[in-house]
Amino acid sequence: MKRNSVLFLMLIFVISFSNIQFGNSQTEGPKTVFWEISGNGLEQSSYLFGTIHIIPKSDFEAFKIADNKLKDCEQIVFEMAIDVPLKQKIEWAKKLVLPEGQSIKGFVSAEEYSRLSSYALDSLEIKEFMFNKYLRLKPFAFYSALIPHVIGKKIEGYEMHFGKIAKRKKIPVAELESFEIQLAIFDSIPNDKQMEMFFSEDLDLHKEMDDLLDIYKRQDIYEMASLMNEEESEYNSFENELLIQRNKNWVIKLDDLMREKSSFIAVGAGHLAGEYGLIRLLREMGFKLEAISIIPEYETISSGNN
Repeated sequence: MKRNSVLFLMLIFVISFSNIQFGNSQTEGPKTVFWEISGNGLEQSSYLFGTIHIIPKSDFEAFKIADNKLKDCEQIVFEMAIDVPLKQKIEWAKKLVLPEGQSIKGFVSAEEYSRLSSYALDSLEIKEFMFNKYLRLKPFAFYSALIPHVIGKKIEGYEMHFGKIAKRKKIPVAELESFEIQLAIFDSIPNDKQMEMFFSEDLDLHKEMDDLLDIYKRQDIYEMASLMNEEESEYNSFENELLIQRNKNWVIKLDDLMREKSSFIAVGAGHLAGEYGLIRLLREMGFKLEAISIIPEYETISSGNN
């Protein structure tokens, strides 16, 4: 299977502690995950920040300029609401479980299951009773359940970070899509195909995480796009469900949200570049997008509207 499965989830779907970029017409440009949006009748600028949904706390780095821009905005926009009541989270969790009588075992061969269980129990050191619970989850949820065991106990994420600032400053929160929409996207993909997408013979989630962190720290949104382009047909067969229609829906909603209030938009970094990325789609709608460098030692606005 795929070497970029961590990249896939961590940069795309909040539901799985997470956009795949299939087009690659935007191959070069400023390497940054932070962009200013202006023009096209906007009275105030809004901002687009490409996140990584979950990250080891030791690798997390806050960016002062992004934090300050958030504080200046009238609302923050996430892919989906993240600060919800416990009762709601419990209801969501129930929807991540496979129907009665089904298990992850049913979607892989005996050899594949042996390899997967050995990796989880030995390499990730997951307790057997916990692993058996994970086996009842839908494939994408099963995969996401493994990620914290890769990252470790101390976890951070940019949505979490920005969410805390918004809560402290009482900044209103809006969402681009609901939990139910994200769940329906995965439910539309057959379980055996999901297993093919997320697991490989040379399964090494630690290496995948290291590769992801390297790309994200370099803020190379174009390399993120090109990595997705290298994937085989399992990803590409669901291009419309995973990327195209979602981003097209989002920019329509963002148009309305930004006209109502100045917005700080925090979405998975994989949504930004590429033929169907938010940067290109927003520009096609007439907005001006200008790259903001947020390298810690040099945070400034750079040219990027080409």
